[in-house]
Amino acid sequence: MYTHVTRDQFEIRGGVFVHKPTRAEFTPNPNSEGSLLVYTGSIGSRFANGELFNYAEVLAVMTTLWGEASLADTRLAAMEA
Repeated sequence: MYTHVTRDQFEIRGGVFVHKPTRAEFTPNPNSEGSLLVYTGSIGSRFANGELFNYAEVLAVMTTLWGEASLADTRLAAMEA
């Protein structure tokens, strides 16, 4: 059984979305809309405490956060214009 992925497991470091438990990194590619560079970290490896994260679920939560961050950036740019 997989460990549930939550929003609070992520942080953004210099534009890179990091899943803290697995150290997986998702870097949006500014040259290709919707494209990511991915370092999977420890996704798929069972941790000593029994946790196991599903790649598709980690990616889904990260994608949601990315969309929200992109929307916030768009709104900020519009306010500054």
